[in-house]
Formats: sequence, C-alpha cells, structure tokens
Amino acid sequence: MFGAAAAVGEYIKLNEQWCHVIGIVAPQLAPQTEVSGVRTEDMNNLVFAPLNAVLYRLEDSQSFLKDEIDGLYLHLASPDTSSTDAEVVRGILNSSHRNAGDFNVIVPAELLAQQKRTEQLFNTVMVAIASISLLVGGIGIMNIMLAAILERTREIGVRRAVGARRWDIIRQFIIEAVLISFAGGLLGVVLGFAMSQLIAWLAGWSTIVTISSILLAFVVSISVGLIFGIYPAVKAARLDPVEAIRYE
Repeated sequence: MFGAAAAVGEYIKLNEQWCHVIGIVAPQLAPQTEVSGVRTEDMNNLVFAPLNAVLYRLEDSQSFLKDEIDGLYLHLASPDTSSTDAEVVRGILNSSHRNAGDFNVIVPAELLAQQKRTEQLFNTVMVAIASISLLVGGIGIMNIMLAAILERTREIGVRRAVGARRWDIIRQFIIEAVLISFAGGLLGVVLGFAMSQLIAWLAGWSTIVTISSILLAFVVSISVGLIFGIYPAVKAARLDPVEAIRYE
C-alpha cells in the first residue's frame, strides 16, 4: 500500500477509522494444501488489531447487525502449557456459547504432534513394505543359487578334486549372489529415479533424489545378496567331492 516507503508510523483507514501502523508481519508462505483444522488462507492479506480496538472503534455501535469475530490469537506465556490452556479456553467458550459447538480451538502444537504421528505411521508402513520386498527378493536370490548348485554339482566336485578349498567354493557363490543383487540394485535405482521423475511430471509433486538415498539403496541391495547367498554357498562347500563328481 505504501510502495517502497516504510509503513511503520503511517495510517490506514479501516471501516471509516484511521488506524496507526505499529508493525509489519514478515512475509509468510501460503499453504498449498488444506491442513486439518486450519482454514486455507493467505496470511499476507491479514490485518492484526487489538480486540478492544476492534470492538469499540471498528464495530458499528448503532446497529444490532454487528460483524462476527473471525478469530482470536492467544499469545501464551509458556508454550509448554498450550494443551492445558486450550482446554480452559474450550471450557470458557462452551459455557458462554451454551455448548453450541460453533467454534474451533486450534493449537499448533497439537497439529504438529498429529502430523508427526501421521508421518511416523507412514514411515512405519513404508519400512514394513520395503522389508517384505527385501525378504522376497532375498528368498528369490537364495532359490536361484540353490538351483545353480544343483546344476553345477559336478563342477563343484571337480574343483574340490583339483585342490579347491571350501572357502574358495563359498567365495565363488557369494560373489555370484552379490553380483545378482548388484545388477538388481542398479536396475532398481534407474527405475526408481525414472518413476520419481514421471510422478513429478504427472502429479505436479516436487520429488528429490539424493546421492545418499541412492547409496543407501545400493548398499542394502548388495547386503541382501550377501546375507541370502551365505547359506547356498556353505551348502555347496559342504558337498562331498566324490559324490559330487558322480552326480548326474
């Protein structure tokens, strides 16, 4: 309203009353989505005034059709008692409104706690889904390695007969399992990055893929191959060389 000039100390006219500007609220980001219990509005278009000044100067005292108060902002001395103070405010309003239920008491701390609980539940569900996927993938790698051992039993017996130790057999099959998980992890990273970009393009969401998340996914993928490849490798190393050579 005042352009580049300072607004503090100037006057603005509200309902035929001149009001003295004593401060300016810093620019605030408008919420893009509606939050439960909070009305979606641009906080940069609000004028804050003391309650008594609004009641005695801005209200039309000659008319019985007065404007309703849209909201009251309470600044508490201690934020630690916000929940207790909110219950006191609810009790006072219920008493004065005769339990009409025509008001809402919004406590930012409660909204933040509810949002954190929702995020925690979402993270728990996502971890559970990821764990099940990793378990299924690990079992798949184990089955592949067990099938490979059955097909290469004679090869294992020949290697043991020419001097290969059990550790050499274990190392061979563990490396194969890790390579399988490495290829799967690489393919998963590429598909995950492509899907995030596709979702961002179709849904208009902002997706961020960090290097740390890629490295974490890669390490977890290789660890799954390493863990689930130990049992088949040990089983292959325990084969009797004589019986393995006879295997058809």
